[in-house]
Amino acid sequence: MTTRQQVADLIEQRTPEILDAYEAELRAAGNAIAQSPASLDQALATARQIVADVVTSLRVGQVEVDQTCKLLAWDVGATRAADGVHPRESVQASSAFFHAALSTIFSHLPPGSRQVDTFTLITLALQRGITLRIRESVAAYTGLLVDKIHEAQLDERRRIARELHDRIGHGMSVTHRQLELYTLYLDKQPDRASVKLATAQQAIQESMHHLRAVTSDLHTHQPLRSLEKALLNDLESLGPDGVAARLRVNGDEAWAPPEVLDEVFLILREGVRNTLRHARATVLLVNVEITPNELRATVEDDGCGLPQERPADAGVGLSSMRERAELLGGRLLVNGRPDNGTRVDLSVPLKGRLLDEPARRRSC
Repeated sequence: MTTRQQVADLIEQRTPEILDAYEAELRAAGNAIAQSPASLDQALATARQIVADVVTSLRVGQVEVDQTCKLLAWDVGATRAADGVHPRESVQASSAFFHAALSTIFSHLPPGSRQVDTFTLITLALQRGITLRIRESVAAYTGLLVDKIHEAQLDERRRIARELHDRIGHGMSVTHRQLELYTLYLDKQPDRASVKLATAQQAIQESMHHLRAVTSDLHTHQPLRSLEKALLNDLESLGPDGVAARLRVNGDEAWAPPEVLDEVFLILREGVRNTLRHARATVLLVNVEITPNELRATVEDDGCGLPQERPADAGVGLSSMRERAELLGGRLLVNGRPDNGTRVDLSVPLKGRLLDEPARRRSC
């Protein structure tokens, strides 16, 4: 048996000792990988693979790396990216393994086997095995981060779409409706027509304000100060002629943070707008119940209901309502049958949102 084969057998036998030394160095350094059982298991599995590559390299007389190691390396990169492990921890872990492996191997080599070519082959095999795995795991790490960036971009695009639809789109709808009524009343009821024109001008100004907010670093408007008054103003501005609209708000609005009331207003406003635009309803009921633990709201009409099959491009209104509810940790349900009206139910948890915050009353 050649010297390299003897060294290969010795290293194979000492693999558990090498792994123990590696784990000890990780823990002594306070490395984040040692704090996670899953990451530590992956690190030890990777070390075991590299030691096996060193053994194989000694037996064949040249550096050999098992290419299947890429599979584990990809998993390592993805796991560390998901766990938020900084790349410097991986670099430190690689250095710790290199030191633990060489120190353990060298301490057990018999004097006659400490030949330069044998030791060089061991070092090169370790270096190649570590380098290849770092390269593959970094690629996986980067890939996952790129996916997260892409998802964040999509979330931001959806948020901008909601802001444009719910704030600016709403203002354009109000303006269009008021100008229609202005034209209708101009000849026979000029005073009423003037009111509609003034409302249209106000809606345009508000839309311009919201557009500036969206384009100025997407800074939103000031949080809502009164949900009830905002809904009343909205019903008045929409001018639901021919529709008996009723609003009821029970409970203390101080139990809900302003940002929650703001989002709830946008959800309910969209529900009201859908009724007035599409439902051909004669009755519209908006009900809000606020308790310290939960906010519940409904928008109900007696209109034409929902079609059995909604077209794929039915718009972003309903999806925007659902997204806003989910962002609040709440739930939105829409029930409607053809010719039997539609009911929108919103529930938002409030418990814990106002801990240690004094109660406050809001007024416009």
